Amino acid sequence: MPFLDMFAGPHSLRLFGYTLTLGPSGVSAAIGWVLFAAGAFFAVRERMTGKSIGSLSPLVAAAITLAAMSAGLGLLLGESYPDFARVFCFPYALLALAVAVLARALHAGGRPIGGEE
Repeated sequence: MPFLDMFAGPHSLRLFGYTLTLGPSGVSAAIGWVLFAAGAFFAVRERMTGKSIGSLSPLVAAAITLAAMSAGLGLLLGESYPDFARVFCFPYALLALAVAVLARALHAGGRPIGGEE
């Protein structure tokens, strides 16, 4: 079996009497669900408890949350709506990651950002 066939072919997993078969599109959908759910979880947790991700500033945590949700949505809709995922979701996720990196750099440099005192 060539090395790349391990990633390109479908894989079957038998779990509790059920057989799950995942191909490349199934794996990307599973990763998309995990990213989207993690982003939604962190957004709701921050809204309900006021706690952000770890010790990150609120702007960095919000940007990471937005990037995770946008990338997850892009992976979920990539097969059904490839133009929407390519034109909107993935560039939006990259923009949110760029904001997170810039905000983290400003925060590490000692500059107050986003209402922090």
